Amino acid sequence: MLALCATAPALAASEDGPAAAQPARDAKPAAKAPRRPNVVLIVTDDQAVPTLRPDTMPSLFQRVVAGGTRFTNAIVTTPLCCPSRASMLTGQYAHNHHVLRNDYRQLRDKRNTLPKWLQRAGYRTIHVGKFLNLYRKAHGPEAEPAPGWDVWQTIQEPNTYYEYNLSIDGREVHYGSGDRDYLTDVLSRRAARLVRRSAPRKRPFYLQLDHWAPHDSRGRGSGPCGGGADPVPAPVDEGLYAAERLPKPPSFNEEDVSDKPSFIQHQDPVDVETVERNYRCGLASLRAVDRGVEKVYRALEKTGELDDTVVVFTSDNGYLYGEHRLRYKVDPYEEALRVPLVISLPPRLRAGAPRVPESDAPVANIDLAPTILELAGATPCRRGSECLVMDGRSLLPLLRGDPAAWPQDRALAVEYTGRNTGFSSCSYRGIRTLGHLYVEHTLVPNFTTGACEPTVEVEHYDLAADPFQLENLYPADPGTRGAAEQGELANRLAGLRICSGIAGRDPLKPNRPYCE
Repeated sequence: MLALCATAPALAASEDGPAAAQPARDAKPAAKAPRRPNVVLIVTDDQAVPTLRPDTMPSLFQRVVAGGTRFTNAIVTTPLCCPSRASMLTGQYAHNHHVLRNDYRQLRDKRNTLPKWLQRAGYRTIHVGKFLNLYRKAHGPEAEPAPGWDVWQTIQEPNTYYEYNLSIDGREVHYGSGDRDYLTDVLSRRAARLVRRSAPRKRPFYLQLDHWAPHDSRGRGSGPCGGGADPVPAPVDEGLYAAERLPKPPSFNEEDVSDKPSFIQHQDPVDVETVERNYRCGLASLRAVDRGVEKVYRALEKTGELDDTVVVFTSDNGYLYGEHRLRYKVDPYEEALRVPLVISLPPRLRAGAPRVPESDAPVANIDLAPTILELAGATPCRRGSECLVMDGRSLLPLLRGDPAAWPQDRALAVEYTGRNTGFSSCSYRGIRTLGHLYVEHTLVPNFTTGACEPTVEVEHYDLAADPFQLENLYPADPGTRGAAEQGELANRLAGLRICSGIAGRDPLKPNRPYCE
């Protein structure tokens, strides 16, 4: 591939890519066929639910939240970047798509994913921003687009806010350390330009804008957030939230961790000053993401596409800011599992139902692909082969005010297998319901050898009575209601950890129960 280095200002006129590389227009659809909506999916990286605030993201609240549905009980089934994004692309749990750690190479069928399905259904597919971790090592030339994307404007690893390369449809472009090179702003400008360029076409478009913010990363070496261990805000936002106090829920630097797994018991309390700086920098970095939301909305308005576009906003995982003495994600605590999720559905797609402002139904990232496919009238199928079986459900019944069509007692699997980080489980499988979290850790760090050693350490929390997960109820006394409850959760987990598909929609696989 041709490698091209240039500065951002020199490329400003061509940030939406070369015109010659764009696909040809489709034939005009039949007059009676309803128009399929455009879909815009905006994903942040490591955004904790409490940071979605009207002051940090005013445009998101005015545009998406005010006109859409906010899911207050949304989780990711593996709270780590690559596995979570793989679940968004496949609608599957990690035990089915096989990405259980930050490694794109584990993805089972790289040519049978959401952008491919939408592409075959006639959508113009556009990716802007971060892609799955270690993509470069899996996919040959550094700038080569991933399967299924008509337009590919993707940051090349290592991800940083300055001094990075973008792959622009197979052409590598360098951005430096100037103010206009700030990554979030560059991605937002590109996304808005691609909306304007795609809207006049006859075919609908799918835009996935994957931000790096508010992830920790290298800055420019200056300012309170430029040292390389914090999120980096845009230059105009560097002074924001400098006086913001770090939230300290009852689980912050949890005093008694004797009931927690061994790897938590080994953790020292976090340094408050360090975590508070990280929190402040993360809040400030979200302001640029929010301005990007406004840019995309203005582009949709200018092109007349707003009433025909579904907008989805979420994060790939949450984040712990000192809860249970942790500062990261991965571990199956509420701060890491729960994510912001807001979906704005145009009135014509609500089937005559009023807008649903909020839903507390149990939903997850595995539900995004089924939802988008139903909106697009597409199927999860690859030409000449069997269709991929998704584990998630379409959220349209909830968006259209029909909660009776959704299993309110639905249990979701949570799962992870990775390396010894020293502060997280090496492998766990768990089950989360509206009222309970039950997790079986089967590999934990050995702090002497540095290896992951087999064991069985169990956590069980009553989320209604103990939302901060302070009291591990396992093991309950034999013969008690708690013991019966734990037995039921363990049995339910035994099925969920190998489940595939949804009853009434998908074929039942041999020796594989349906997911819930």
